[in-house]
Amino acid sequence: MHKKDSMTRRDFLGKTATVAAGVSAFALASPRALGANERIRVGMLGPGGRGRYLMDRVNQIDNVEFVAVADIFEGWKNLGLEIARRKNPRAKGYDLLERMLEDKDVDAVVAATPEHTHVDHIINTIKSGRDIYCEKPMNHTWEEGIRVIEANKKAKRIIQIGTQRRSVDLYYQARELVQSGAIGRITAVRGRWHRNSKDNDPQWRYAIPPDASEKNINWPVFLGKAPKVPFSLNRYFQWRCYWDYSNGPAGDLMVHQLDAINLVMGGQMPKSAMGLGDIYRFHELGRTTPDTWSSILEYPGGSPWAPDGYLVQYSCVFSNQQDQYGEIFYGTDGTIDMNDRVLRLIPEPEGVAMKKVEAKEFQTQVPDHGKAHLENFFDCCRTRKQPNCDEYQGHYAASAAHMAVLCHFSGERTLWDDKKQRVE
Repeated sequence: MHKKDSMTRRDFLGKTATVAAGVSAFALASPRALGANERIRVGMLGPGGRGRYLMDRVNQIDNVEFVAVADIFEGWKNLGLEIARRKNPRAKGYDLLERMLEDKDVDAVVAATPEHTHVDHIINTIKSGRDIYCEKPMNHTWEEGIRVIEANKKAKRIIQIGTQRRSVDLYYQARELVQSGAIGRITAVRGRWHRNSKDNDPQWRYAIPPDASEKNINWPVFLGKAPKVPFSLNRYFQWRCYWDYSNGPAGDLMVHQLDAINLVMGGQMPKSAMGLGDIYRFHELGRTTPDTWSSILEYPGGSPWAPDGYLVQYSCVFSNQQDQYGEIFYGTDGTIDMNDRVLRLIPEPEGVAMKKVEAKEFQTQVPDHGKAHLENFFDCCRTRKQPNCDEYQGHYAASAAHMAVLCHFSGERTLWDDKKQRVE
């Protein structure tokens, strides 16, 4: 379905460096053609906590500025405008994405909105002729992932999904090691993200602004296609706690590891997925998504480094952070144990390994991968090159996570039909 990315680490470092002059041979039509050094004018959608993090980093990038900010909560729109106007005093505020897209000054959109709204925001933006950087996960359901792919076959825009490990050099180094056979054949990979917090500060119970109310929040727009329920400040500001708007740990955290594992292993969609979780600790305020989560995904083989396929095991714990986060690739001759900061190459004992592997440790050379991922997006807006995490990669990670969630509800393993490109 998607041509495999064969980028090397050297290619990656060049791709995230300064913008190449000119436009590639497959350049796409744009409302405003961008020169190699021309300023990109950005509209920010959703300047909440994560959105303001992105805005701060965009403001550090040369030849990029915010010209517009949109949010359905007036308080966040105003906070976003304060950040935008540090660099561009003329930035405008809008209450809806659609109104911001009517602004001809907007070349591209950066979006950090609730998970269940991503698909509509992406499709509306690319249909308007703009490129978009959208926070992960790209889609709430696997069907939405297919919708985005099909929509962009027509729109032909740049879509970058915010799984930022694709802009970290260590993962390309790990891919070189794995795909060169440096640690032998791989049959199992493990991903994890373990956190802890105080009982009075549960995961995802983000602070609610004191000025927020039904009067200054567009509740019907927030709900969108989700079930119609009465206005709730908790649901609006802490939406990851509810299945209606989020896939919980699978959508928030597991997609990071699945996307990184896909990059290293060359994977796409799993053949099957299982998922199971529950609320074992944080029962406050009607939370519905789990605070403890496990998944097993089965990926097809066919590559020299995993000819018969491999299993991915994933765990997320919100009551202990000893293991923190990262990925482990188990090979017959060695192991790669890594995260976005460090990569350790660990040899197997001589008595069982087929070949000798030298123990090594590598540190990332990317000090701020959030900024690096945004820089890659804006580079691609100019050059029309494929971004580090396009809509296909976004679909593979988010839809696999959704498959595990489907199993959680059905109690049965979820199967993917690769020929039909659908869950069976």
